[in-house]
Amino acid sequence: MLKAHQSIGWRLHGVVMAIAMGVACHLSPVSATEAAEGKALLEKNCSRCHAVAAGRESPLKEAPNLWIVLGYYPTERLEVELGEGIGSRHREMPQSQFSDEEIASIYRYLHDDTPDAEQRRPR
Repeated sequence: MLKAHQSIGWRLHGVVMAIAMGVACHLSPVSATEAAEGKALLEKNCSRCHAVAAGRESPLKEAPNLWIVLGYYPTERLEVELGEGIGSRHREMPQSQFSDEEIASIYRYLHDDTPDAEQRRPR
């Protein structure tokens, strides 16, 4: 009887693992694509003055690294700030406003689960 339970347990474990791996493989490319799009959006709209990746210095010395600053924002604040338009902190800073899809991509870039994300994650 014990062997039968163990056999069922291992089969069930195998099925669960196969499903989990299938879901992970299915979702990972989308997440990676979204993360890349988010990075591209920050580069296009912000990198003239701000660094948008960890370990980088901003071209404008006074401008903070957005990857670090935005990475600390709670999700709701990030959505509001990017949706309403991250406002001008000084006169030369343009107001950038992003769509819901763009915000999702930027969020995915800041909080993705790719292997290099841990070293980039704010501490």
